[in-house]
Amino acid sequence: MTQSKTWKNVAAEKQAARAAAIPADWVIKPTDALNVMDIPATCGVLSPQEVEITETPASELVKRLLSRELSSESVVTAFCKRAAIAQQLTNCLTEIWFDAAIAEARAIDAEYARTGTPRGSLHGLPVSLKDNVNVKGHDTTIGYIAYCGQPAAADAVLAQAFRAAGAVLFCKTNVPTAMLMAETYNNVWGYTPNPYNTAYGAGGSSGGEGALLALRGSPLGTGTDIGGSIRIPCAVNGVYGLKAAAGRFPLMGGRPGLPGQEAIKSVIGPMAPDLDGLEMWSKAVLDAKPWEVDPAVFKLPWRDVAVPTKLCFGMIMDDGAIAPTPAITRVLKETRAALEAAGHTVVEWQPYDVPRALDLFMALIKGDGGVTIADTIAGAIPEPFPAGLAHFDAAAAAARANPPTVKDLWKTQAERQAYLAEFVAHWHASRHLTGTGRAFDGVIAPVAPYPAAKRYEFPIREGTYTFVWNLADQTSLVFPAGRVERGDVGEIGRAYRSEDEKSAWEKYDVQGLEGMPVGLQLVVPRHEEELAIKLGAVVVEAIENK
Repeated sequence: MTQSKTWKNVAAEKQAARAAAIPADWVIKPTDALNVMDIPATCGVLSPQEVEITETPASELVKRLLSRELSSESVVTAFCKRAAIAQQLTNCLTEIWFDAAIAEARAIDAEYARTGTPRGSLHGLPVSLKDNVNVKGHDTTIGYIAYCGQPAAADAVLAQAFRAAGAVLFCKTNVPTAMLMAETYNNVWGYTPNPYNTAYGAGGSSGGEGALLALRGSPLGTGTDIGGSIRIPCAVNGVYGLKAAAGRFPLMGGRPGLPGQEAIKSVIGPMAPDLDGLEMWSKAVLDAKPWEVDPAVFKLPWRDVAVPTKLCFGMIMDDGAIAPTPAITRVLKETRAALEAAGHTVVEWQPYDVPRALDLFMALIKGDGGVTIADTIAGAIPEPFPAGLAHFDAAAAAARANPPTVKDLWKTQAERQAYLAEFVAHWHASRHLTGTGRAFDGVIAPVAPYPAAKRYEFPIREGTYTFVWNLADQTSLVFPAGRVERGDVGEIGRAYRSEDEKSAWEKYDVQGLEGMPVGLQLVVPRHEEELAIKLGAVVVEAIENK
């Protein structure tokens, strides 16, 4: 009698195939270290030149590729090796095709030697992708057992754009099941920890990408965001990211976590270890004119923008739902001081009624009653419900007894629009606070109430600093702004406004967090991605010069 395949069998096969894709001489010794940031450069797998290559910004690498100082083969090989090391340290990768990527890089070099014409703006540069981006011939599991063994028939529009720009795709990165958790784990691939302290999470849902970039296993990466999925991993891993507004960059040809859900728009955008990588990624994608193939993309080519010499920023010290913990508050204050020292103005401000936004977000994200996720998990080969999605499981159980209706969804969407009208009016009323006659040039805010959360301790309800901007569909840039210090202690036993705030504060442990990155976000109006990057450069320069 043939034994039925279980979810554990499927997961074991996927993980074994991934491990087999890493050459034996790239395998490192196991480590008990919590902070693994230095291991890629010191483990002996990389040559001194490969260490130097992988620690060079993407913009400089392309210059050196075009000048023939470096070959694409040498660059791609170096990053494949470093990505393999990152995988062994943080379990950050899903699909790997290192051999094919190196062969493609070799072909690019031969073509360039023959023609003298570069492939495009990302000529010969390796680029990593979040798992949900389809790449022909590779699975797109997004953490589901049900989606294993279903290789994509074609590249997603985004992958096509990268290839057109001359990039070399070489791996995909881990996500939580359905990409709807603030940390990264699933039954297929397992847990992705934070490389600064592996007792903590790498964030979610683009946590694999965040960990890979922190360890400089890729010069340029890709994330998506429906409630903080680019911003949280960037913040907790100390890298840069851009949460675009809906319709700026193409999602077509990728696999969504909630197919057909349109009440809160998922977006795709760049993640990078260096700020200038965000613009490189954006220009390369828009140069491909994705609006000609993806009907959801607006015809908005990349624009040059100028910013005033003297700027006025809003700063959120408390969103009215969950007060930030001491390390976040200190870094906000230091950022304010740095900007003021640079001649800019910073005004404390609070977004409009965030607790109401939380209720709307949670209602809309479960507009189907949670059954889409529940049905996929209970597929032909059932798998356990991840703990972080338990609220979807509970919602699905209730929905089967009392199914939600389209009328219910429309009612909630009407409430969302009424709320957003008030939200936008509140934003633009800031022109009365700035002294410039215009609304805030940008708003600086925490990304989460804490710098990072220990494994399995970041519930989605504690993401109030991110999902409010998804609800409003505003653009946000994330940047590293500091590190946790031993003196970042505060009043932990104070009165809390909610169970969410109590949970966030009671898990804050400065001893465990010491030395970990503190990321902040800079929010601007919708479809002002160019402005976000330009203002982000101003803020980062002020911090570096403080």
